[in-house]
Amino acid sequence: MAPLGLLAGVSILLAMIAWRARAFFAALERVADEGSPTALPEPLVSVVIPVRNEAANVERCLRSVFAQRHRALQIVVVDDNSTDATPAILTRLAAREPRLCVIPGQPLPRGWTGKNFALAQAAPHLEGEWVLFLDADTWLEPGAVGAALAHAEDRGLGLVSLVPRQRLSSFWERVIQPVVLLVIALALPLQAMADPRRPQVAYANGQFLLVRRAAYEKAGGHAAQREAIVEDSALARAVKMAGYPVQLADGRALVHIRMYRDLGQIWEGWAKNSFESLGRRIDRVLLLVGAVSAVTLVPPLIVLVALGRVVAPNGLDASAALVSGVASLQTACILYLAWRCNREADVPGRYSLTIPLGAAMFNALICYSAYRVVSGRGVSWKGRMYSP
Repeated sequence: MAPLGLLAGVSILLAMIAWRARAFFAALERVADEGSPTALPEPLVSVVIPVRNEAANVERCLRSVFAQRHRALQIVVVDDNSTDATPAILTRLAAREPRLCVIPGQPLPRGWTGKNFALAQAAPHLEGEWVLFLDADTWLEPGAVGAALAHAEDRGLGLVSLVPRQRLSSFWERVIQPVVLLVIALALPLQAMADPRRPQVAYANGQFLLVRRAAYEKAGGHAAQREAIVEDSALARAVKMAGYPVQLADGRALVHIRMYRDLGQIWEGWAKNSFESLGRRIDRVLLLVGAVSAVTLVPPLIVLVALGRVVAPNGLDASAALVSGVASLQTACILYLAWRCNREADVPGRYSLTIPLGAAMFNALICYSAYRVVSGRGVSWKGRMYSP
């Protein structure tokens, strides 16, 4: 009856996942464009976008910023030594849009990550009361800046970061990304973020991060996070520790993103962040890999094994039938969870059947990220190697 004991443990994990998922979405406040006019005078917002070889994305991102109904914008792009067509695109757009300022990035010094150094170079040029940090692979609805600004001011926030709508098109995006995003959602204690008594509990998404300039400067800006790989959450913690409320909110009605386009980009991108996000702790890696395997891989495997033993030579094997039935029910629950997660990411329902493959790839990615850091080989991103 050992399989039943294992399945009992899986049932407990499934119940915990359901509870965590419900708690996450209950705490994730939705930010939407209500269509109401912005109070005059409009506060100036400095929009800062770091770019490095973003020829495929930067024009769409910037045109969505130009089209914002909130017109009081200072737009600063830091070109982090791009070697593709990015500089030419920026030059062409800057000639047509007077609000756009392009800053050529300096060579990366030792002790900095590329994104932090690029953003720190923008700091002396900021003029806005608020600062909006965007990634170049995002694009905005016309009311995004105004809605996020109104939300932050209404709630007295020092920082608000929006979760964007994921746009997943390729096979591997649809297989891996929902698993990664679900794990992240389950891990975030959003309720604790609102507790001022826990100043070190804060998370943010650097794809869309709006912060009061006074809070940003008091927290030391990106210069204070110069070595951080996961710089968005590091900045959120610094802002909260400086005494400002912070919030991670649902911005899927306002912000869109396509993070990666193929397996290579997915692998490099998440390998860069994963072990850092787990606090560089091997025990957390093992616990996470074990939990993901137990939930997504064990029940389908038990179904396959048990079905072969249901009809024994001497008749029906009742214990095998019971095990098969329980494992089948759990597999159905897992497929339903995958379907719900895929629906949130606008992924076709048939990709629910790939959840074991996505989980296996996720586990491999987590282990690879840990191996790169622990072995001293470091992680790479945008052609740069970051050593632990």
